[in-house]
Amino acid sequence: MSGEASSLSSGLVLQGVDDVEDYIWANEGEGSLPWDRFSHVFDLVQNGNQAFRENHFEEAINCYSRANNIKPGDPIILGNRSAAYSRISHFLKQRPASTSEYRPLNGLDPTIHAELALKDADKEGSLDKLEKYELAQDIILAGLQVDPFSNPLRVSLRNLESMLPTMMSKSLGKPERSDDFDCTLCLKLLFEPVTTPCGHSFCRSCLFQSMDRGQCFAVYLHVSSYASASIHLICFLMLF
Repeated sequence: MSGEASSLSSGLVLQGVDDVEDYIWANEGEGSLPWDRFSHVFDLVQNGNQAFRENHFEEAINCYSRANNIKPGDPIILGNRSAAYSRISHFLKQRPASTSEYRPLNGLDPTIHAELALKDADKEGSLDKLEKYELAQDIILAGLQVDPFSNPLRVSLRNLESMLPTMMSKSLGKPERSDDFDCTLCLKLLFEPVTTPCGHSFCRSCLFQSMDRGQCFAVYLHVSSYASASIHLICFLMLF
């Protein structure tokens, strides 16, 4: 934002205090500090003044605030910080809304963070139902990188971490099921599979109930005769 403030002030006159007051090298009387601490305060104010004159208002405010923590209530420090706040407020007032939408000063809009995190939450829920817990955990962590304060994602992560050891122990040693032996008609494991002459397999009941014409559903080739159940495929499936 400091760079934008510098470019903006080169074309527009920012209202408010034109300059800040230099800090005097004097540490006497009531409220005096040890010289090492006073020297640190002096350096902070000088750095803040330089940042102010270069239109780096956030850096100037930070320096003045640190100096005020060491020597609270100092009129010069408070006055300079007030001037920096005044200049930065006028900069924000003059900044067009279209510029803020195109280039936000403080990151993405919170609603955008929420929308991005919601997609990860939905994907995590789907993976959870598929019992892909490790992948679901990775999706949650990726969503938290986008929006670290998303309550739905944080709750989902806690719930998943609490149930992950139990679910992993249940699935330990259990082979991952593939869809190589699924029927393309009912999308379930082949039952009494029938193989067509073109080499595609379906459940016997699915094939007979759905075939209203003499063509294979996969390649639309003519099925000249109904193939009987493949004995070899049945024997292979019975091993499971």
